Amino acid sequence: MRKIISLFLFIVILVFFTYQEANAITISASPQKPEFGPNDWIKINLKIDGYNGGPISWIAHRPDNSVTSGIINQISKENVVHQIIRDASDNQFGIWTIDYLYENINQTVQFKVNSLNLLVNIDKEIYYEPEIMKINITSDYYNLNARLTPPYYLNFYDVDGNLVNGIDTIEIKALQSSIVYSFPLLQFAKYNSPGDYKLRIQYFNSFAEVPFSLGDINKLMEITVRPNLDTYHIGDKVILDMIFTKVRESTGILKITTPSGNMSNQQFHVDSVHTSLALDNITEELGTYKFEIQYAGVTNSGSFNVITGSTELPKIEFDVSLNKLNYRPGETIYAKVFTSDFISDSMSIWAVNPDGIETRMITLPIITNNSIIPYKIPETFIPGLWKLYFNYSGIIMSSNFYINDSPVQDLELHNPVQFLIPTFISEINSTTFKSPTGIAVDSENNVYIVDSGNFKVEKFDSNGKLIFSWGNPESLKGQFSHPSGIYVNKKFVYVTDIGNAKIDMFSTNGSFVYSWGTYGENPGMFHIPVSISSDRNDSLYVADSGRNVIQIFDIRGNYKDEIHPMFTKGGGFLGINSLVFDSKNNFYAISTDNKILKYSTIGNFLNFYGSSGSENGRFDNPLAIAMDSKNNFYVADTHNHRIQKFDSDGNFLLSWRMEGSEAGNFEEPVALAIDSSDNMYVVDKKKNTIQKFELYNGSSSMAIPNWIKDTALWWSEGVTDRKDFAQSIRSLISQDLIKPSPPTMQINDIVIPHWVHTSAKLWYFGQIDDNTFLRSVQYLISEGIMKV
Repeated sequence: MRKIISLFLFIVILVFFTYQEANAITISASPQKPEFGPNDWIKINLKIDGYNGGPISWIAHRPDNSVTSGIINQISKENVVHQIIRDASDNQFGIWTIDYLYENINQTVQFKVNSLNLLVNIDKEIYYEPEIMKINITSDYYNLNARLTPPYYLNFYDVDGNLVNGIDTIEIKALQSSIVYSFPLLQFAKYNSPGDYKLRIQYFNSFAEVPFSLGDINKLMEITVRPNLDTYHIGDKVILDMIFTKVRESTGILKITTPSGNMSNQQFHVDSVHTSLALDNITEELGTYKFEIQYAGVTNSGSFNVITGSTELPKIEFDVSLNKLNYRPGETIYAKVFTSDFISDSMSIWAVNPDGIETRMITLPIITNNSIIPYKIPETFIPGLWKLYFNYSGIIMSSNFYINDSPVQDLELHNPVQFLIPTFISEINSTTFKSPTGIAVDSENNVYIVDSGNFKVEKFDSNGKLIFSWGNPESLKGQFSHPSGIYVNKKFVYVTDIGNAKIDMFSTNGSFVYSWGTYGENPGMFHIPVSISSDRNDSLYVADSGRNVIQIFDIRGNYKDEIHPMFTKGGGFLGINSLVFDSKNNFYAISTDNKILKYSTIGNFLNFYGSSGSENGRFDNPLAIAMDSKNNFYVADTHNHRIQKFDSDGNFLLSWRMEGSEAGNFEEPVALAIDSSDNMYVVDKKKNTIQKFELYNGSSSMAIPNWIKDTALWWSEGVTDRKDFAQSIRSLISQDLIKPSPPTMQINDIVIPHWVHTSAKLWYFGQIDDNTFLRSVQYLISEGIMKV
């Protein structure tokens, strides 16, 4: 009996421990990587032997001793990959620990998240205004896919930690482990004085700083000469402040030329690098005095003005920029005048010819502290270097310009065809466009569109029917990372790929032929190749918005030559957004500082047009340019949401359509192309549309030419007589904008009411619309004041 009881107890114990053994729970956890990258998600392979269902708790202890926790509600087949979503923005670099708990069983896993290494170097410690800072950014995390690439954020600070003036945050895509960004110091130096600064770069939540200094460019000059004032009054003492790099000789020579042309020389003593010269009894004439300093074989010159009136000048900033550098007689200079304070409603203007002779001073109104002032160049102006002067409440500013070429003919001014407003025809119907950026038209009027967001090129016929497309988001041959611009000739299609810094070459049926280029500074390399075009000799010109160079290649992509910025005023550029050739083989290029530059095909600078602004003929981030059959060119003024039209001399003709989602309006026009019938295609990146316009044949509406508005202003202010005003009214009649019954017109001796002068002035400044002004002219005719 005792043996039976013992055997029974043994069996019970054996069954109990066997059951416990069969139902034991174990947890195993292991990271999928021995060390996670700075931007990686956390991924843990989790396995639970003996899992009976139910939740699994976890608590993660991060490197900064903070915690995050959660519940895994259910797993299948005893396995699960536990993910913690994070990126480098959390700054949680170092050792992580995660505790897992299930059915009172605990398991701990530990792993490391590597830090985000960010290294920034610049090529120098001190820079001067014309130079370019080379910023090298290196990181161990980047992404070749442009859509997924995180940006570096660049900001500049002064020594007190304040953001500098005039420079917005710069974003650079981290497409490679090491990137060299070229930052021009021109804009920086315009708004910030010489001194110490620092560059700070943010990448996710990691920061890197590097100090640098902005040097005073004047200290690099052999001689700096500045009068203590720009403007003096009769009897004032003039003090010339001179700085010499070194004292090499004991004396120098000062030459003075008075406004009447009298010249005098005097010797002065130099005993230090900083010498001041006081000139008494010199300001005896009104006008511009010229001076020249000769010292140790070096010459520097300048001028100052003597005016009448109070010796107390207002303390304001005053700046002037002209719309071009070279003009023809008969054209109009449009000067953009900025004053930091609006203290007068008028401004006096006069010109000085190459021989130093002044023209008659005229006075024109201004209504804001940022105005466009028109100055018509008489046909009698002689060729050469001229200077245009502006007097605002005693403060005088001047700007140089050149007169060349033949005078403008009346036929050019009054040709109504060039003022026809383009007519919207249709859209290329595609619901798949995603951020299109480029367009080209071949000799058969087929349309090629760079559908950048879909990484492909689409080919349509002239009726907008899709023929075929090609491309994929890769960096392989014939594939794209971030396609941008496109050019088509008889045999080939060339596509600029800014994501891979290269040019891809295809047949017109989309078959890959060849590619060239990579990121770099050497010939044949690119930073941001955004546009490509060809001259009449089939040489390819590539515009790079990230470098101050235009590179030239043969039809097969072999490097031939390059064009660098000109030292001529207005001829320089930091980068080019787009370019196009005219019928004379000159080319027009959009520079990244909101100007149009005109060059000959061999790279000789001819002229510049425009500047920053929203006025007619000014631009805000223009990105595309196209030429019609009449050599008029069109600019996609992207951030002003419009297209502007100019003649071949860069004179503004018209603009059309403003921001809006309706057909024919623009939100972000970024590319233009014109076919053989003078139909224009406009690529709108934001609207994802390709709109087609007829430039001439289908248009019945006309824009009022600028010169007519200018004449109205000049007549209202007494600058021109009634004949000029009558000529402008005849032009309006010829364009059917005013329709009196008889065809001829003359102006009576009856005094025109003052309100009509005021109406003309308000019309010029945009304070009344076209119809209101035209009704006032119609009134003159109907009342017999202007007889027809």
